[in-house]
Parts: sequence; C-alpha cells; structure tokens
Amino acid sequence: MRHFFVDEQPVVGERAILREEDREHLLRVLRAKEGDALQIAWNESLFRGRLEIIGDEAFVLVEEAVEEKDVSTQLILAQGVGKNQKTETVLKHATECGIDGFIPLQMDRSVANLTKKYDGKKARFEKIAGEAAKQSNRRRVPVVGDLLTVDGLIKTATDRDLLLVCYEGEAAVEIEDARLGSAEKIYVVIGPEGGFSDREVALLQEAKAQFITMGERILRTETAGIVASFVMKRKIERGSYAAI
Repeated sequence: MRHFFVDEQPVVGERAILREEDREHLLRVLRAKEGDALQIAWNESLFRGRLEIIGDEAFVLVEEAVEEKDVSTQLILAQGVGKNQKTETVLKHATECGIDGFIPLQMDRSVANLTKKYDGKKARFEKIAGEAAKQSNRRRVPVVGDLLTVDGLIKTATDRDLLLVCYEGEAAVEIEDARLGSAEKIYVVIGPEGGFSDREVALLQEAKAQFITMGERILRTETAGIVASFVMKRKIERGSYAAI
C-alpha cells in the first residue's frame, strides 16, 4: 500500500489532499488509479483510504484511523560521522528500522568533518529521513538533531535516558541482553571508521553509559548502526528487556 505524509489533519469520511510532489509522483510516475488503497500519516497519526481523482487534484477519501501500539521509549541513533555517503546510508536504513531520532557525532577519529558545512548537510539528512519514512510506512519522520561531539551528547542526555554504546572492546554484555530499564530515551552510540578514542571511552564510562558487544565479528560503522537500530527497536517494541 502506498504511503504519504499530509499537511492537514485527516478526518474519517472526508477527503484529504496530497502534497503536490506526491500527487505528481502518484499520478504521473506510478500511474495510480481511482479507488487504489492508500495510507497517509499526519502528526504521528495514521489513516487509510481510497484515491479520488478530481481534475488535476488527487485526494484520499479517508476510511479509517489506524490505532497505534503504545511505545513510550524513544530510540535515538547517535552515529559517528563517516566518510563519503556512509552517514546518509545509515540514516536511510535506520529510519526504515524505526529510529525516532538521529544525531550525527563528530568524533575524535572521524575521517570526515561536517563542522563547517552541517547546515546544508542537515537539510539533506532531513530529506533522506523523510523519503525513508514514507517508503517504510512510518507514522513520523525521525528528528535529525544538531551535530554533536561525544561530550555534547553526554550533556544532552538526562538522568532518565540511557547511553548504550556498541563497543568492540566490550565482551561481557551482548546487544540482545542490554538492560534498558525504564529509560525515556535510549541513545545507541556507534563509533566512526576509526572507532572510539580512549578519551571518548573514558567520558562515556564516567557518564555511566552501558557498553555492549555486537558479537565476535567486527562490523563496519554503517553496518553496525543499521543492525543496532533494528535489534534495539524490536526489543523496545516487544518489551523484552530486564530492569537495570
């Protein structure tokens, strides 16, 4: 079923208008037909209905509101900045996996440096997140945060949040066995190509972060971010975690 975001609150039994770019894509590229089933999202609410075409306009005749399972814990991926398009790849697929937010980390061993050009890059990140959310039938688009360092991330997290660090130097706690407790936000922290520096590890340890391993194999930074996002989101959704 095709999935789109709309700008005005849908009402069951009434028409909801699609955005111009979505209407063009739906009618000109996808060749959608009157009566096709569609799904639309607005302000974290999800609706289903049928396509109506009136002249050059495309509407969704809203038939039902889809209830959402109550999941209060937010999953934020804090990903070490990678070179080339690695960070964009992680954001795209982690959005499909269900992250609620994304924070790029400028880390001590990051090869790429986004410090002076992040405004433009952030706009691109938001576009990628929006397209991936649409493709994967998300109710909401993950929030793309400011570019932070590990120091800044630690200051951002509150006492009600959990810093969960995927670290190749940790061998005791598997990612599946992470203790999430009642955290309001879980920040999954992934290092860049060069890994975490000793300084960053010490800072995270001092901040009482929980260090976990993703197994015996060393994953690329972009692979680790995607895999960790999927595992932790499923863990949150299923409520299968033990108290800290």
